[in-house]
Amino acid sequence: MQQYEDLLIDALLDQGFTLEEAERLIALHEYVERERQEARQLRALFQKDQDNAKDG
Repeated sequence: MQQYEDLLIDALLDQGFTLEEAERLIALHEYVERERQEARQLRALFQKDQDNAKDG
C-alpha cells in the first residue's frame, strides 16, 4: 500500500500540488472511502432488519 501511496503522491506533485496538499488529499480520500463503506454496511443492516420485520 505504501508504494501505491508514494506513486500517488509523486503524481500529485507532478500536477503542481505541494506535499502537504497531496497528503491531505490522500487522507481525505481514505476518510471518504471509510465513510462510504460504513454507510453501505449500515444500509445492509437496515435492509436485513426490514426483511426480518416483514418475515416475523
